[in-house]
Amino acid sequence: MLSFVAVSIVEFERARLLQEARLSGITVKDIARALATIAGVKAVAEFDAGLTSFYLSKAETLLELATEFAQERRQND
Repeated sequence: MLSFVAVSIVEFERARLLQEARLSGITVKDIARALATIAGVKAVAEFDAGLTSFYLSKAETLLELATEFAQERRQND
């Protein structure tokens, strides 16, 4: 009997996004600017003017949490 493993389109798209991020050479500063972009035009202007510490801190926290979750997931697999 054959068994098939179904991979959802959403999981595939997220895996592809992660692969694209790795291949692009994404940095913490890139993630910080993306966070500023989500916050709005004023935040991007401040970021581009060199007021980056808040967003860099948020980006580092985001990456640290994501790393912890990934490690937990691997341990539970």
